[in-house]
Amino acid sequence: MYAVGASLAEINPLVTTPDGKVQALDAKIVVDDNELDRRPDVAALRDPSAEAPAEVLARESGLTFIKLDGFVGCCVNGAGLAMATMDLVKYYGGDPANFLDIGGSSNPQKVVAALRIITGDPNVKAILFNIFGGITRGDDVANGIVQATQQVPLKVPIVIRLTGTNEREGIEILKKAGFPALTDMDEAVKQAVAKAKGAA
Repeated sequence: MYAVGASLAEINPLVTTPDGKVQALDAKIVVDDNELDRRPDVAALRDPSAEAPAEVLARESGLTFIKLDGFVGCCVNGAGLAMATMDLVKYYGGDPANFLDIGGSSNPQKVVAALRIITGDPNVKAILFNIFGGITRGDDVANGIVQATQQVPLKVPIVIRLTGTNEREGIEILKKAGFPALTDMDEAVKQAVAKAKGAA
């Protein structure tokens, strides 16, 4: 189990036949995704057709994504901020549709992939971008949002909160493209929940 980085190896059910033989009728193994770079032989066994398309796109794009049952699509940079964002969505009466972390990269293509994933969920009634620029540059995220909305036309409202590194440049890029941007996290979450409920 440790040799392949498995977090679970299970035989279930295991039966005894009438003639006394022991047989494994089914088995599964769960391998930590972080282990796959070290074990390409194990990674080669992965069957993407057995996974949700959104999860495959997220993995290929370097995003962390978990589908949830709510109606506010969240795109955030950083796991801690993503958790806080989901908590605030709940606090203000909404339900998050996903956990989607674009990470610390300033790659606009990650934003394009993130928007494709979120807009592919029919339950999403509004999209919330909550970006705090540290390593991530606000202008790169803003360019990604503009590119993404050109490639993936929006059918639901979008609320953008952008603060931190290159905040001013990012907000200017968004304004030129017709997107207002907020700097207050609470206000952005409130607006996203209100817009999602208005669209429901």
